[in-house]
Amino acid sequence: MASMLKVWSVEKSWELYDRAVEVIPMATQTHSKAPRESLRGVEPCYLVQGEGCRVWDLDGNEYIDFRNALGPVTLGYRFPAVDEAIRRQLESGILFSYPHPLEVEVAERLVKLIPCAERVRFLKTGGEAMAATHRLARAFTGRDLILTCGYHGWVNTTSRPGVPEPIRSTYRALPWGDATPYAEAFKAFPKQIAAVSVACSYADIEKGHTFLADLRELTERHGALLIFDEIVTGFRLRRGGAQEYFGVTPDLAVFAKGISNGVPLSCYVGRAEVMDKVEEVVISSTFGGDTLGLAAAKATLDVYENEDVIGALWARGRQLHEVFNSHCRRLGIPASFQGLPPAGQPVFEHPDSVRNNELFLRFNGEVLKRGVIIYTVCYPNYSHTEADVAEAVAAMGEALEAMKEEGMFD
Repeated sequence: MASMLKVWSVEKSWELYDRAVEVIPMATQTHSKAPRESLRGVEPCYLVQGEGCRVWDLDGNEYIDFRNALGPVTLGYRFPAVDEAIRRQLESGILFSYPHPLEVEVAERLVKLIPCAERVRFLKTGGEAMAATHRLARAFTGRDLILTCGYHGWVNTTSRPGVPEPIRSTYRALPWGDATPYAEAFKAFPKQIAAVSVACSYADIEKGHTFLADLRELTERHGALLIFDEIVTGFRLRRGGAQEYFGVTPDLAVFAKGISNGVPLSCYVGRAEVMDKVEEVVISSTFGGDTLGLAAAKATLDVYENEDVIGALWARGRQLHEVFNSHCRRLGIPASFQGLPPAGQPVFEHPDSVRNNELFLRFNGEVLKRGVIIYTVCYPNYSHTEADVAEAVAAMGEALEAMKEEGMFD
């Protein structure tokens, strides 16, 4: 079989990157999109076009993409139904001095789809919507402390520089999968915990069946709220997210990313009596109801309703996992895809964790040279065909073979 190794250049990308760092810190607005210096000359710094499951970089190189803009592109790039809806709405206007009817239409549909949703409000990013749920939880319970599990966006990341200690002290970060530390926290801080705020772990997400149920019982017993970060899991595991998949209904939840196929939009949803506190709490955003995001969401919801998007995400993800794992077994390589097919993680399992990071970085470089973009989480989209995934996973197998021949797994 002929090698899948591409002969191309990313010179223009890196030239623009070197210009960008003079005016933009990190040359990007999103940390996870920053190119890696160790992959200079291999990794593209800028993408300029997308179609379906493929993207093209500044130098004209084509890739099968499993990053999908870090998860929001669930249907595919330039998905016709969504793009047409945006164009139609653009002819009428983007933002007005009063709400647009789309706010009502989309909210009503989300109430029907999402188990916990009795009320809905819109913002632009998942992180700010998570911050809104934390504020609502504190107002509703009259308590300050929030137990967090997982990443809820930069706004809610309090462990880094720039966060005053009084704010930092109102959060406690705890691990995924075992409710014991949460029970201990409730014991240590009686009637002080406003909410438990949870984002699912990817590799061992199936622990959610018992873990999330345990948290539901624990929060109800102690008068705290349960908040689900469904930014990734919504419209990917199920339309109604992890709460639908695991059968555990939180008090509040946030959906973003896949709700509008890449057009900026988020929503926080939940119990009416909690959500109605927003009037006195005051969570207000000029751009919360812009019509382009809502038109995209309405079109996206139509596609999910009329076509088996979720089934396709599971099928293509399962194909990716199974064939990749078979390559690893064939080559005797300690690696595998872990987690659920719509949002799995390629994990190297060398005893040395530092070595695993090196292997993952090198694997990124090898698949890029064969026309495939991956991420710490690999997201199939609805436009990935069986042939696309077969092509991509063949490139992954060849990349692993090249690494093995170099003795990287010795």
